Amino acid sequence: MGFSYGAFCCVALLLCGGLQAKGTPPGPDESGHALPVDDLRDLLLASMQNTISLTELATQQATKVSAITTSLIEARNEIDQLKSKIDKLEEEQNKNLSVTTSEIEGLKSDLSAKINALEEGQIEQNENLSGTTSEIEGLKSDLSAKIDALKEGQSELTAQIGDVSWPKGSYCILASGSCPAGFTRYSGHIRAFNTFNYTPTYIKPAVFGDSYMGCHGPCGQYTSWDAEFGITSCCK
Repeated sequence: MGFSYGAFCCVALLLCGGLQAKGTPPGPDESGHALPVDDLRDLLLASMQNTISLTELATQQATKVSAITTSLIEARNEIDQLKSKIDKLEEEQNKNLSVTTSEIEGLKSDLSAKINALEEGQIEQNENLSGTTSEIEGLKSDLSAKIDALKEGQSELTAQIGDVSWPKGSYCILASGSCPAGFTRYSGHIRAFNTFNYTPTYIKPAVFGDSYMGCHGPCGQYTSWDAEFGITSCCK
């Protein structure tokens, strides 16, 4: 059973003391007779079994309590670790927030400076535009006056040209387009006549209004018939 004789006696004395505390006298039964030794032994064994069961139960409960205590300690440690992590995260967030706030303030300052610069530039541009507008108006006025003067000069020249008349007599002028009033248009040509050579020394192409002279076809194409010319004139 795992119990020594001394332990057995201690348990027996405890049981007897317990029976006396409950008002049950040891030894005799309810009729006043003494209990047999076997019954007393069985009673003691039963009491010992109950004590062993209670001891095992207490041991199990103690084990459970120890396990729960260990779990609570581990949970407390985890909670402390989580609190430490949370504190670190809050500290980092506060640092980041401080940096972000500083950056935002810097950006706001830069933006404000740029806005002020743009406003100053706009004011300067408006002033320049006002001055430019005045200059443009002055140039327009000067240009309008010059145009009016040119129109007057054109009118005078037109009047003078209208008064020009061709000299009297019979003569011809080279035509270039339509003939003047009182003149008649005449034209003629000579083609494929012989020259000494067709080089530029002997044939130099030229155009005079509607009249011309030059090679007959591409220069050198017809070696015996090199040149041609045509004359168009206005005669009266």
